This record gives sequence, structure tokens and C-alpha cells, in this order.
Amino acid sequence: MVEEKGLEEKNLGRQSSGRMKIEGTRGYMAPEFQGSGIVTQKCDVYAFGVVVLELVSGEDALRYYFDEERGEYRRVSVIDRAREALAAGEGGVRKWVDRRLRDSFPVKVAEKMILLGLECVEADPGKRPEMARIVVRVSKYYLESKNWAKSIGGMPTDFSVSVAPR
Repeated sequence: MVEEKGLEEKNLGRQSSGRMKIEGTRGYMAPEFQGSGIVTQKCDVYAFGVVVLELVSGEDALRYYFDEERGEYRRVSVIDRAREALAAGEGGVRKWVDRRLRDSFPVKVAEKMILLGLECVEADPGKRPEMARIVVRVSKYYLESKNWAKSIGGMPTDFSVSVAPR
């Protein structure tokens, strides 16, 4: 279990039915879980997709910004931002990927990872990929990234890591 991400179990004193209360973290909960409270493997796939999009972008699952036209705060999800970035094409992807990478990444692989993340967060759980397939795809994208790094003479090392918010 990843702390503060996805679903977490809370023991309610184990009533005779053996039921447990399941709580989720906003932004990571699959729509069907929010409606039914039933946890499935596809709920985990959904949460994983959100984490993938966070890793690619460096953004939080949910964030708030002030909409000056409306005069109110609006909530925006990393899922919506990913869709916007893909719709804008390669330039949109470059701008959306974590700026700390400074263009030191293969854009095509970033696009594939964004697409994978979006497949994982499909509203219909039946359209989400199986975790075994996700593992294969992530491994493939990793190898593509290594090949990209070789083609430019090695992995770029001129970027810094910061834990400060973007």
C-alpha cells in the first residue's frame, strides 16, 4: 500500500460480519468505488493511472486555482490536465511534463506514458488495462527511454531535483 494514495483499510473492530471500512484519498478513487464502495483490481488500476500522470507531470492529483472570470476557486485534476496536454500535441506535452526535466526526456515516450495513465483512469472499469499488461508496457517504455538516452550520448545529468512544489 502506498501511504496517502489510493485506498486504505480501517479496521472497525471486526464486527461479526467481518466487514471493514474502506476509505480513499480524493483524486485517486475510481468512480465506481465512489458510487458503490466496492474495491476491485480495476480500482487499483485507476489509482495507478493517477500516480503515473503525477509522476510524468510533477503535479498533484487535484489542485485548486482561482478563476478570475468566475471569481471563485476551481478544482482541476491531473487527469483533465493530461487530456489537455495531449490535445495540444507535442508542444503541449513538452510544456506539461515536469519542468524540472528541462526537455531531457523522450517526448514520444512521455506521450505513451500519458496515454497509458489515461487508459488506466477510464470511467468504464472494463476499458482499463489489466495490471500485467501495464507492467509490460511500462517496461517497454523504459527500454525505449534507455535507447533514446544512448542515441543522445547518455542520460542527461544536468537537471536538479527539488522537493519544492511547482
